[in-house]
Amino acid sequence: MIRKILLTIILLFNLSTLTKAQIQSPSLGGSLHIGSIMGNSPSISSLGGSFFFDFYPWFENVVSFRASFTYSQMVEKFLPGNRSGKYYSFLKIYSLKGFFRQNFPSQVFLEEGAGLIYLNDRTFSDVNIWEVGVGFSALAGYDFRKNNLDGFSLSLGIDYGVTFTQTTASYFLVFLQSQYYF
Repeated sequence: MIRKILLTIILLFNLSTLTKAQIQSPSLGGSLHIGSIMGNSPSISSLGGSFFFDFYPWFENVVSFRASFTYSQMVEKFLPGNRSGKYYSFLKIYSLKGFFRQNFPSQVFLEEGAGLIYLNDRTFSDVNIWEVGVGFSALAGYDFRKNNLDGFSLSLGIDYGVTFTQTTASYFLVFLQSQYYF
């Protein structure tokens, strides 16, 4: 699993350097989150993370597009104890969202995003269903860059997603995100 994630990050980084002429302000980022996940089940406390690639296309300078992968698993998985024979619910989420950004005179900013999600519901051991839905995000952050050059930003936000078919899986996450612009 870690090998696949690292390979994906390397591919995204190589893709971004090859296509920099076609896109503006590319960035890579990641986040850690806590929240709740739900399938055909009550809400389950979860912990996890995500990574993403964000860019402004050559034809648009208002909306950035963000492709991301999020993994969220039941909190009990990360607590000490005997794990033999136990199943810990999780969700895998791929998303493509458009983000609007509002910059303030200081280096503080707000972002709101909406888009499509493709979610793998694994809330029960016998459930392995892929579903399509929508996701919404909002965050506030601080941009450490000067004059929009290379550098980092740090933000805190919320992410919500819901699917429309089969198990109608959903999630609500509060996250801390770091993003590097190059």
